[in-house]
Amino acid sequence: MGRMETESKKRAKRVNIENIVLGTLSIVGVAALAMAAPNALQLLKHVDPDWVSKRDPRRRLRETISRMKRKGLVEFKMHNGRNLPRLTKKGEDEARRVALGETIIKKPLRWDRKWRIVIFDIPEKRKGLRERVRKLVSNMGFFRLQDSVWVFPYDCEEIVALLKLDLKIGRELIYIIADAIEFDTPLRQHFKLPLD
Repeated sequence: MGRMETESKKRAKRVNIENIVLGTLSIVGVAALAMAAPNALQLLKHVDPDWVSKRDPRRRLRETISRMKRKGLVEFKMHNGRNLPRLTKKGEDEARRVALGETIIKKPLRWDRKWRIVIFDIPEKRKGLRERVRKLVSNMGFFRLQDSVWVFPYDCEEIVALLKLDLKIGRELIYIIADAIEFDTPLRQHFKLPLD
């Protein structure tokens, strides 16, 4: 067993194969998972439905948007028969502050040992938007892991959702919460986190 897996098991014994299955489902969908690992879907029968829903990325996003609505950052408007979230004037002002680097992501007293990863895949024809996203995540303090893969150690889901709404992008930018990243020592050093 590798070092990352061993450390991950020590940190969170509750993390098991169901997490992996559900994480895969959120990224590739049921059909792709069934093709990749037909037996894996059987595991879902043993998972408590409430447990599943709490880890459903779509539910997380809905909860984030609901919080933003309560704060007056978002309102819902009908568009092509769908009730979609849109930034309010207050939300636009906050997005502008984020874009200018005036918003600081709150650093908790203790790191929860999870990485926040932003991945974006914006086509060449929208190069200007791609450069803007790159500059924004850099200004927010993310560490560049690869060209379009950026990492941060603290919760910033709401700020990322705000930027996505402001930039009017959806699946081109994905927010991921990861338990472990291989070769993370440079990341921990960069963010002044424990090396153990």
